[in-house]
Amino acid sequence: MSDVKQQLKRALDTALAQYTETMGEAFPIAPILDVVDDPEFWAMAEMDGDIFRIRVSTGTADGTAKLWTSAFNDEGFVASFGQAIGTDARAMTHIGLVWLMLHELHHFQMGHFDNQHEPNLSMTGSNKEHGLVKRTAEHSETHPSASAASGLIFEMQADHDATEMLLDAYSPDEWLSLRARIAAISAMMMLIERADSSNYPHGATHPKAATRMFQLLGHVIDMPTLSAHPNLQDATNGEGYSAEAVSEEETTRFVTQVAVPAFFDAVSLARVVSAQSIIDDLGDAGEFFSDIQTTKLDVNPDNLNTIGARELITLKHKMHSQPDKSSRWASKFFSPIDT
Repeated sequence: MSDVKQQLKRALDTALAQYTETMGEAFPIAPILDVVDDPEFWAMAEMDGDIFRIRVSTGTADGTAKLWTSAFNDEGFVASFGQAIGTDARAMTHIGLVWLMLHELHHFQMGHFDNQHEPNLSMTGSNKEHGLVKRTAEHSETHPSASAASGLIFEMQADHDATEMLLDAYSPDEWLSLRARIAAISAMMMLIERADSSNYPHGATHPKAATRMFQLLGHVIDMPTLSAHPNLQDATNGEGYSAEAVSEEETTRFVTQVAVPAFFDAVSLARVVSAQSIIDDLGDAGEFFSDIQTTKLDVNPDNLNTIGARELITLKHKMHSQPDKSSRWASKFFSPIDT
C-alpha cells in the first residue's frame, strides 16, 4: 500500500474510532475506502446499493500536505501559530484528513442518501453520491434555488457534526490542542473552496469557506456553555461534559486565547496559500465576532456585516422549505442556549 493510501486509511480509522468514542457505539455500516490515483482535490461519499463508499483522490492528501508544508515554512505563520502550538505539518495534515472523513461519514449518518428525490445529488449509474468537491452543477428545472439550498444545507450539516465530533467536549486543559484542530478544519475548508471554484460560473456546489468558518468559530465560542448544557447532558448520558457551568472569567479567556487567535490563524493560512478572496470574505475580526452573536437571533441578512454570516442566515431562512433534516441542523446552530 502506498504512503498516501496508508495516510488516508489511517485518517478513516481515526475518524471511525472518534465516532465510536463519542457515540458509544460503532458506526452503523463499515465504509469501503476507495483511494483514486488522481492529482485533483476531491472526495465523495456514495451509496452503491447497500455498500457505503468513501472515495478520495490521492491529490486530496497531497494538497493538504502541501498546504501545511508551506504554512510551516512561512516565518510569520510559524511565529504566530507553530511555535505556540508545538505541532508540525504531518500532524496537521492528519487532523485535517480525519475531519474530512468525519464529514463524509456524517452524510450517511445524517440520512442524506435517503433523499433520493433530491436533484442536486450527483448520479453515476445507479450510485448516489455526496461529493465534497465533486457535485453536478445542474439543478432542478422546476425548483433550482430549493435544490441548491438543500445541497448547501446538507454540507453545513455534515460540517457541523464532523466539527463537533473532532473538537470534542470542552476542556480547560485542551486549549492549545483545540486551536490546532480548528486550524486544521479551517485549512480543509479553504482547500475545498479552491477546488470548488471551477463550479462558480454554474453556481457553487458548497458554501463559502468564510461561511463554514463562521459556523466553526460560532461553535467554538459556544463550547464552554455547551459543556454544562442540560440537554447535552441528557443526550450523552453526561459523558464528556462537565456538570458545572464554566465561569464568565474562564469563558472570556477562552474566547481571547482560542477563538480570536483561531480567526487570525485562518487569515494567516489564507495568506500563505494566496487566497485573498477568503481573507476578504472573512472581513474585519470585530465585525466577524459581532455577527456571531447577532446570528443567535432571527435577523435579516442585510443587517449583518460579513459574507459568512449573511450566507448562513440566508440558508437558515431557506431551510424552512427543506426536509426535517435541514431543520435539525438549523436548530443546533441558531437556537439560543438558555443558561
